[in-house]
Amino acid sequence: MSTLVLNRRLMLLGSVSLAGLAACGGPAEPPAAVSDPTLVSTTLGKLRGAKTEDGIVEFLGVRYAQPPLGPLRFQAPVKPSLLETEQAATSYGQAAVQMRSGAGAAAYPPVVQAAMTEAFAPPNGIKAEGDEDCLMLNVYTQKTGPEAGATRPVMVWLHGGGFSYGQAGLNIYRGHNLAKNHDVVFVGVNHRLNIFGFLALDSAGVPGFAGSANAGMLDIVMALEWVRDNIAQFGGDPSNVTIFGQSGGGAKVSTLLSMPSAKGLFHKAVIQSGAGLRAAEKEDAADTVSSFILGLGISASIAAEQLQTISTEDILAVAKDLGANKFRPSIDDKYITRHPFDPDAPAQSADIPIMIGFTKDEQTLYNVGNPDWVKTTDAQVLAAADKSLPGKGKEIAAAFKATYPDYAPNYQLMQVTGTFRSLSSHHALASRKSAQAAGVYAYIFAHDIPPQDFVLKAPHTAEIPYIMDNVAEAPLFAGATEDDNAMAKLMSATWVQFARTGDPNGAPGLPAWPKFDAAKRATLFFQKDAKVVEEPFKDVWALIQANPNPNAPPI
Repeated sequence: MSTLVLNRRLMLLGSVSLAGLAACGGPAEPPAAVSDPTLVSTTLGKLRGAKTEDGIVEFLGVRYAQPPLGPLRFQAPVKPSLLETEQAATSYGQAAVQMRSGAGAAAYPPVVQAAMTEAFAPPNGIKAEGDEDCLMLNVYTQKTGPEAGATRPVMVWLHGGGFSYGQAGLNIYRGHNLAKNHDVVFVGVNHRLNIFGFLALDSAGVPGFAGSANAGMLDIVMALEWVRDNIAQFGGDPSNVTIFGQSGGGAKVSTLLSMPSAKGLFHKAVIQSGAGLRAAEKEDAADTVSSFILGLGISASIAAEQLQTISTEDILAVAKDLGANKFRPSIDDKYITRHPFDPDAPAQSADIPIMIGFTKDEQTLYNVGNPDWVKTTDAQVLAAADKSLPGKGKEIAAAFKATYPDYAPNYQLMQVTGTFRSLSSHHALASRKSAQAAGVYAYIFAHDIPPQDFVLKAPHTAEIPYIMDNVAEAPLFAGATEDDNAMAKLMSATWVQFARTGDPNGAPGLPAWPKFDAAKRATLFFQKDAKVVEEPFKDVWALIQANPNPNAPPI
């Protein structure tokens, strides 16, 4: 065969192969390049995250506001400038400056201490005392980029610790498993706390500090603006954002529901063990500023010049003398113009559905380290009940004894104090919310956790690893039995179902859960056999309704 014929046959074979690869006889298109899921473009620049072995993409320590340092200290947050270079987002940002109140973890019995340390361990490299440069968030997702499709519900977590301490990166706060097992986009937020987030210089008339009274809440608003502007690039739906938080995080959710600047930035809300009915009064917040300036020993006339240069340590020392509870959201005539849920639910969030609840034994967490707690007597229970509602102590104690007849006096004490207060605030908020169009769903977490032969029963914070699907990350705290794992699957699916639709019903294994109304107060008890109870603590609630306590704390 001549060389010419051979070449022609090879050319023919080549043309046949191309025809087989290309439609309509055109040349085949090269395969589309696969985008890098760890590189995402945002309105503030490109972020480089990291992909885990099980396929979740994490973006950690993402800056959403300028560092609140120097002239930005005690100011409303300021958006960062667009960064021209790619920014690494592979390690957690620092926590806010911490200001703990009450007994510390050292007071816990050793077994409980070990369980708490396991559950609430901070990331490596985070300073225990925190840092003023803290305005960062973390994102966990399965997919990124335009091809991901901006369809996933977004769940924004607001950490606990009152308004004084805490951070988004703690072990059982991490959203990895919610993203992996439920295909949501999870965001955890750090923001300013204590005196750095809630010093009401503007309310006190100190010039040049607009927004200082509620800077910590305005940080969260700016983080939610970041979510609105960018979360689609992480596969999240910016029109389906749920905010949820526990303890102080729950109170932050309550507060955001009434803040005009937060309107439209989220669409569902979950309040866990933190019904924030009222903010601090403007006058009280202004008085705290006066005490602070006196404590620093500086002249009020030059305070504005000096406050931005005084050391973090000196500021914190004076704040601790004043007390952590002095620094929290307050009425300021612009950003927080009313109490969150007093006397009624805020009209601006009438269309936002809410889930709200507390744990069966909230206060055991704060009493287990007290050696005298186990020595509690019936007389002490009666005295505490009478303090909860003066003149009605005997009736309150009897009502809780009828509900939990097997509880020893030390656990009955937790009912007449902790459960009494939680019922008062959470069901008051739910009752007021139920008057609006959007639904409200009430729950009580009644699944006892294992440390030290269940000494804590179902304490404050106990539900967190279950709703985060993080039981495996904290087996000492949350348990590792079949029942514990089943509870985690039930509760995480319930929270995600609510985030997805605004109605928890339809989550696998969940019994029919009716909306809360002020008459029946239908409440889901999360326990081994989850069930709905109408009019829980009926006799106690009747006493609360008939005898409002004017000395009750505002939150």
